Amino acid sequence: MAGPLFFYGTIMVKDEIGNIIEQTAAETGYMIYEWSVYLKGENSKITVKIDSLKPVSHGDCELFSARLSANLDKIKILPNYFLEISSPGTDRKLRSIDELVRFKGAPVKIVYADGDINRVIQGALSEVTETGIEVAGEKNRIQIRHEDIIHANLDY
Repeated sequence: MAGPLFFYGTIMVKDEIGNIIEQTAAETGYMIYEWSVYLKGENSKITVKIDSLKPVSHGDCELFSARLSANLDKIKILPNYFLEISSPGTDRKLRSIDELVRFKGAPVKIVYADGDINRVIQGALSEVTETGIEVAGEKNRIQIRHEDIIHANLDY
């Protein structure tokens, strides 16, 4: 069982909270898109973005928040904290090939390198391969290598 905050270094507390977040995700069936912890004594804040293969609802966030809060309170790692649970949103970053594959067909906004110039295309993510993607814009289709992608976001 974990002790009070003052027995831990900042890294250890954040790691322990991260473990509890991952444990809670496993218990509830959600994926963790990202999380962060801001340790400020009585004003500590834990932010978690949960994900699912189906759209994440307000009820999903409430369920995860209640379970995470119970798990954190069980080990008394923080005396007080504020939880913020949300989804990645409709303009979420697409950070991996797996996420690109998952959102194939969705509207996207891609910033990519074309030589020394950065370009932007908006359109449907029409193809994802091991080497790159294809975006169907209003006027044309553009193929972009994964290594040339600077930013990729959903664009609903």
